[in-house]
Amino acid sequence: MPPRLPRRADPVHELTGASVLVTGAAGGIGQAVCAELTRIGCSVVAADLDVTGIDGRGWQTLMLDVTDDDAVRREVEALGPLDGLVLSHGLTALGPALDQPMAAVDRVLDVNLRGAILVARRALPGLIQRRGRIAVLSSVSGFAPLVNRTAYAASKHGLHGYFESLRAELVDSGVSVTMVAPSFVATGLETRAAFRSEGRSGRWSTTGEVGDATSVAAAIVAGMARRRALVLPSRLALRSYVVSRIAPPVYQRLMRRRVLAE
Repeated sequence: MPPRLPRRADPVHELTGASVLVTGAAGGIGQAVCAELTRIGCSVVAADLDVTGIDGRGWQTLMLDVTDDDAVRREVEALGPLDGLVLSHGLTALGPALDQPMAAVDRVLDVNLRGAILVARRALPGLIQRRGRIAVLSSVSGFAPLVNRTAYAASKHGLHGYFESLRAELVDSGVSVTMVAPSFVATGLETRAAFRSEGRSGRWSTTGEVGDATSVAAAIVAGMARRRALVLPSRLALRSYVVSRIAPPVYQRLMRRRVLAE
């Protein structure tokens, strides 16, 4: 009988003791990521614009406006070199494109895209020093269209463009960039919309399977630990990715039918 080979260590435990900044920590996924990182022994800084919404045990809280250049520079540099950065903040604007004021579009792009870039740029020198990890919370709408959320989809597409290009730049630095693209997750994002535009139907609801923030957080942490390029944390996200790549018109037709029916 051949000798039994030793089991490979779980890469998640490589994060034990790591210092990690998590933005959007008052939200469902962000707060769940903080809990998961704390569970495996990380030193976590939970950042959000309103820290009163962060129900945390065992992590430091940080009030942070990701759209404020001076505040981001001051607060992120004060943390010192980081081993990990999780960008999970975001908001959305709901309704048909023609019903959304430009103020809503500007706000979504400023928070979701520019805010993520700003935080990452300030954290990057320390991450390079520590050969760290970056995880970016994107969405299925980061690689596929989504009607009634044009600004949100634009911000998520922008995240892929910026951070996948950044990954290519950092290939020799030891810093990994993990894009995470869940489908629809119960996080409370709908109530934190930049502007709500109800349109003709008079209501809005998300489409597809509503996921669980805890399971998505576990997938984020595991993907970051393994330095994966892309994490699709549900069957729906995986199917959406495959269909949108193989048959874009089919994906668009199915997505429109489901969204508009709701």
